Order: sequence, then structure tokens, then C-alpha cells
Amino acid sequence: MPQITLSNITKTYAGSNAPAVRNVNLTVEDGAFMCVLGPSGCGKSTILRMISGLETLTEGEIAVDGRALDNVATGQFVPPEKRGIGLVFQSYALWPHMTVAANIEFGLKLQNMPTKARKARVAEMVKTLRIEGLEDRYPAQLSGGQQQRVALARTLAVTPGILLLDEPLSNLDATLRLSMRAELSRLHREFGTTIVFVTHDQWEAMTLATQIAVMSKGELQQIGTPDDIYARPANRFVAEFIGNPPINLIPASSSAAQVLISAAPTSLADVAMIGLRPEGMVLNTTDGPGALPVVISEILPTGGAWMVEVTYANGQTPAHLTHTTQSPPPWRVGDAVFLHPQPHALHAFDHTGTRQALPGQTTPTQTPLLRASAGEAL
Repeated sequence: MPQITLSNITKTYAGSNAPAVRNVNLTVEDGAFMCVLGPSGCGKSTILRMISGLETLTEGEIAVDGRALDNVATGQFVPPEKRGIGLVFQSYALWPHMTVAANIEFGLKLQNMPTKARKARVAEMVKTLRIEGLEDRYPAQLSGGQQQRVALARTLAVTPGILLLDEPLSNLDATLRLSMRAELSRLHREFGTTIVFVTHDQWEAMTLATQIAVMSKGELQQIGTPDDIYARPANRFVAEFIGNPPINLIPASSSAAQVLISAAPTSLADVAMIGLRPEGMVLNTTDGPGALPVVISEILPTGGAWMVEVTYANGQTPAHLTHTTQSPPPWRVGDAVFLHPQPHALHAFDHTGTRQALPGQTTPTQTPLLRASAGEAL
């Protein structure tokens, strides 16, 4: 399978004051499942369209296995139809006047594949995508999940070395999204295709990807495995964007932060914010180093888990934190308990928003290419 290399790519649209994508360097290894993750307008779909050839670069180079597909400096540009890349859009873009079989067969006809081979390939795709019995139906007669499978079957039928997916699950309901995530994971294992998947849904990225590239405002924030991204966020933006409920953030100058950090001695001179993951704490009645005295302010069942909101009021600025647990909490609203942070769940961010490793922690295995603004909001 091919390797994709993006070298210093930038895209600026006419009439725009700021690039949609700025100086992104990214390598998608052979057979990887890469998710480009970020909020709306961060440039992730623009990257996908530049890889496919639907958009041209303003600066930089896109290459596959060392072959330049788009290089601004040399003027090289390979048109989309000659790139050997499959693209599945968010809208699926099925031909409404063609049956399922005809939609799947469409690309094979363009390749001038013999009729017998085409029919065999369509039958193979129908079986692989589990859409048997739908061959004679039209797209309007299909559910959203069935249309998604047909779109994938049509793209995979021409055996692309690279498969690009532009938020293909966003139009599905929650149950169908869950089943299609499993389907995409299975297809990746079976075909071994290099996949680049664009999404704003962190759960899709965390459950599907072998690598995640987090984007914000056209700039690449961090590249890493799902575990790297979650456990060792490169900066405050990544820490806030990944995780549900979101990470608790406390100003380092507050007395609450000073108590929490006392269990992991470090200088707070260069730290602006302390983060604590909701699941990374223990509530009990025992005091100790780093234990924060809090009061239970709310208990919210979510079905199989509970969110426990607590308040620390000892100090000039009260701190409100959220804890999650999969065990029924034995507390009631108003109870006084101690919050014990787990060292691995504590994060420190400096005034630029960059994560600073606390004693015993490690920095991200793949460092960010830039620093996010310390006050950047989602």
C-alpha cells in the first residue's frame, strides 16, 4: 500500500486573509488508518481535497511513494482521475438513476474492465459490504447505512491504493454510526488500504484510527496514536478537544491547583493552567498529600456511568470539577469528601498552552509542530 507525504503544504483561497491550511507536514504510512480530527473550519476537509486533487496547493508538495502529485515549486500536478485514489463524500454522491449494482460497476466501466470481470467484482463487493439483495434497488430506496455501504463498495471496487473518507458517518443516526465504525474497521483489516478519514467526532477517531492528526485553525497541533493523543496531549487545545466530559482546567495560581500539584512537586513558575481528567481522580474520606477537600454539588447518572460534580471552596476562587465513575457513587449532594488526583491524569500547561511534563511523566511521543494559543477556545 502507498505512503502519503505532505510537505509544508499551504492552501489560501482567493479573497481570504488567512490560509485555510498553513504549513502542514504529515506522513501517512503504508496501510495506516489516519484520522484528521478537528472542529469545523479547521482545514481537515481541505487537506483531503488536496490529496485527492480536487484542490490545488498554494505552497508545498503532496507525494505518494515519492512520486509528486502536486508540487508548487516544480509545477507538477497529477489530475484526480490519474492518482489511484478513492474518495467517499459526506453526501455519498450516488447516481440516483442507477441501481446499486450499476453504481458499484460505474468505475469499473471507466477502467474498461471486461463485462464478466465487472460482474464478478460487483458480486464480490456486494458480499464484502453485506448488501446482498439490494443490487436492483435505487439509492432513494435505501437507508442511510445502506447508501454508505454502496458508496464504499463503488470506491473499493476499483481497488484504490488510498481511500479518503470525508466525514462519511455524520449523516447517520447513533446506532448506524456505531455499526459502520465496526464495518470500516473490518474493511481496513481485510483490504489493508491506506485510509485517511476526516472527522470532527473524537470517538470516531479514537476507536478507528491507528494515527490521529489533530488540527486547529488550519494548523497541525499533534500527531500520534489515540493513546498518545489522550494521555499526552501536546497542548491545551488538544487536551480540551479530546475527552468527554472535557478535562478539568484550573488556573495554576489558585489554591486548588497548588494543593493538587503538591503530590507531584514541581515549579509552577512557568505553568499557567493545571488540567485533571474527570476519570483520573478518586473520591473518599481520607486526607493526604495532594488531596483536595471538596463538597459534592451534583450527581448525574448517564447510564452505566455517573458524573459527580464537586466544588472546592477553600480559597479566593472556588474550583468546580467533574469526576466520572462506573461505580455507583456512595455519596449524596452536600457530602464533604477528599479528591485524590491520579498522577498520570494531571497535566500542566504553560502560558503558550504547551504541555509541560510533570515529574514522572513523559512528553508527547510526537511533538506538536506549533504552539496553540493559551486562551484558544473550541
